[in-house]
Amino acid sequence: MAADAGHDYTDSVVPLAERRSNFRMFLTFLSMQATFGAVYVGYTARFEGLSFTQLMIAMAIATVAMSLYCLGSANAGAAAGQTTSVMTRGIFGRLGSRLVSVLLVINGMGFYIFTVLFVMSLLGGLFTVPAVKAVTVGLAFVMITNTYFGFDGVQRFAQYVAVPVVMIWGLYATIRGLATVSSTDLHSQLHVSGPSSILFVTGAMVGLSTWGNEADVFRYAKTRPQWNLPTIIVSYAVGSFMFPIMGYVVAVLANQADFGPSIKYFVNFSLFGLVALGFIFFIVNQAAVNDGNLYIAVNGVQNLTSELPRWHRKYTVLVLGAIAAGLTLILPSLQQTFNIVTGIGAVTVPTASTVMAIDIFLLPRLFGLRRPMDRVTHWKDAAAANWPGVAAVIAGTVVGTITAGLIPGTDGFQKTYIGFPALQAWLTGAVVYVIGVALVHTRSNATALLGFPRFAPEPAEAPEGGNVAAAELAPELS
Repeated sequence: MAADAGHDYTDSVVPLAERRSNFRMFLTFLSMQATFGAVYVGYTARFEGLSFTQLMIAMAIATVAMSLYCLGSANAGAAAGQTTSVMTRGIFGRLGSRLVSVLLVINGMGFYIFTVLFVMSLLGGLFTVPAVKAVTVGLAFVMITNTYFGFDGVQRFAQYVAVPVVMIWGLYATIRGLATVSSTDLHSQLHVSGPSSILFVTGAMVGLSTWGNEADVFRYAKTRPQWNLPTIIVSYAVGSFMFPIMGYVVAVLANQADFGPSIKYFVNFSLFGLVALGFIFFIVNQAAVNDGNLYIAVNGVQNLTSELPRWHRKYTVLVLGAIAAGLTLILPSLQQTFNIVTGIGAVTVPTASTVMAIDIFLLPRLFGLRRPMDRVTHWKDAAAANWPGVAAVIAGTVVGTITAGLIPGTDGFQKTYIGFPALQAWLTGAVVYVIGVALVHTRSNATALLGFPRFAPEPAEAPEGGNVAAAELAPELS
């Protein structure tokens, strides 16, 4: 994703001429899901006491939940043609936009740092890494390179080369692993103290794969995302089944609780000992993932600083890279970091995206309220706040963080896990928002309370090259 906002339409609606085919959308979204982080989910599930059957149940629940969520988030992006952070100005108002932008920064940076630690774990399994802390700090800063320079070629390489290669490799490794491991070993269940629940592993998968900013991707969709249903379902299914299965099988065969050392075994098993080739695959895959993670955080910061004169996007990239490098020195273990960032990622920004989808598609049907989304809302036109929307995001986030044990300083931190926190957060946000709108929609100042932009709705114009905005797409999509 380009760093230059002028080429990436981070502050404008994506023109129709720049919209992409279903196949391009599929490759883009698949590259976000077919990651080695999903292998880690399956691997750790084995040593957290889950059976192979329980893993399959967890992944099935995750795939269904994520697909239903993404339909709303993806449609919102296609209808508005705007990034998640910019779209929040017109939906949540100034206060809500800033709140969601902060959540975007936390979410993106959390996963960025986890990916750095994950890459170091992979490298440690393949090579002897000297001065690990120094290398980790350096890697955290170096991985901003693609976002800083806007190398679209790297993203295209990830889509057209890395994804097919990783898919073939993953399919081969999974089939070979299933053919190699005995049925008895595969279906045996390790007895551990305090085994994880099915829903805990489900939540880890959802947190890893639900980015929350799906609108950033699908704002480029040329056709309605409903027609892209295979893009969503197949991508989630690949990420939630093939890769976790591969991870679980490797865990059974390697019989090594530490993920890092098992990587050497995995490369020897699936790539005939070609360590250098495995290294290239891992780096390309995780670099593309971290480009997406940083993109989320950068968009959040840019939204917050968009009114500052002479503040450039590249400055934000450099600052966030420096912060990430510093944070690698104080974070806990890889597993603890994974649990925290996937928990936060599942219940924060996705809750806001759910509220935005409800605002665009459900409110017109329920209350006859259609928010003007035909153009980007500038700060001067943004309302003070969409009060029911802000309340919904806060309520959903609080419910999710409490039930997932994510509040530091409490007795339940990293211990409590009640139900399905992600789903509970999304539903809480949705219900609170609908109830809040129901309470105010008949009032004379309803549009002010709901944070409607101050400019009057205008029919979308079609500038040179063509443009499709929410005013044209939303009725068709709803």
